[in-house]
Amino acid sequence: MNSLSKTLKFQALGFGAKALVYGKAAHYFAQLRTLQGLTHLFFSKEFPTRVRDPELQKTIHRALLDLLNHDANQFASGVYPFSMLRPGSPVKHWMRLGRLLGDGLRIQRQKKKGKTAEFSEEAQDFVHDVPRYYRRNFHFQKDGYLSPESADLYEHQVEILFGGAADAMRRMVFEPLAERWGGSDGRGLRILEVGAGTGRTSVMLRELFPKAHLTVTELSDPYLKRARRQLDESERVDFVQCAGEALPFHSKHFDAVVSVFLFHELPTEVREAVLAESFRVLKPGGVMATVDSVQQHDAPSWSPVLMQFPVDFHEPFFRSYIHEPLEGLFASAGLTSVVSRMGFVSKLVFGERPQD
Repeated sequence: MNSLSKTLKFQALGFGAKALVYGKAAHYFAQLRTLQGLTHLFFSKEFPTRVRDPELQKTIHRALLDLLNHDANQFASGVYPFSMLRPGSPVKHWMRLGRLLGDGLRIQRQKKKGKTAEFSEEAQDFVHDVPRYYRRNFHFQKDGYLSPESADLYEHQVEILFGGAADAMRRMVFEPLAERWGGSDGRGLRILEVGAGTGRTSVMLRELFPKAHLTVTELSDPYLKRARRQLDESERVDFVQCAGEALPFHSKHFDAVVSVFLFHELPTEVREAVLAESFRVLKPGGVMATVDSVQQHDAPSWSPVLMQFPVDFHEPFFRSYIHEPLEGLFASAGLTSVVSRMGFVSKLVFGERPQD
């Protein structure tokens, strides 16, 4: 293939990737505005709270476009397979949407009551099996992370919250893995995801490395069951219910340990324990990577947004999280060559375990 053909192919792939990535973002952004309009209509207050400062609006909008462009280029360049962009069932999507909008109104009512630890009879079956810090209605969602209903709505809720950019932020965690093992199908690799939630990142990780052995861990029984359903046809996948601070694996076992949107949900001492455990099970020379919220030192001008987030959503450990740089925690855990990159309202942090 000559250089002109390669250029035209890249441009065509880039156009296709941008159409898919931007189309998804526009779709979910419209749903976000619908939710904000409904909560304003019924409660005279938007939810989630919209950024009012025009300069900050522009800054955040530019950051969103930068992330979407970067993500689309990863597909156009062949770093990520286009199969990651395969949409789910449109019927299930639209059936969930009505439930989600109704749940947004319910969240506002719960916020007004100030209740953050209410659990249904169904969720009570799981409450006493999880640590105390986990027994909360995170995000004011019904039953927190402890019901099948919550697990069913979670991924859709997160995409609405981030205007269709949640998957693009999640995929940032693949970058150091692709840099290390790009072009490989993952044969022989052992990859651990800590706090996998409903398995959205795990599904895409399987697309990236179809022959790797993937271990999916999650503390919530309903969320792990949903992850299992999403990966039920995949080979070489183990599912383990456990806390990230008590991983039931041998030391120096995994080539890579990843997590997404985990650390801001944890108290400081548990964050440190999760990193210590992740380091313990990582092979010398292995890669540890996480994607989570931006922190105060990453974007000081974004402080109003960072401070509003735990107000809109019950996030009891978020304020401590934004003031404890992940880069320092990674280094304290023993990781070297620690690097961080921002992407919209998230950041990627990664490092490696030194050779013995």
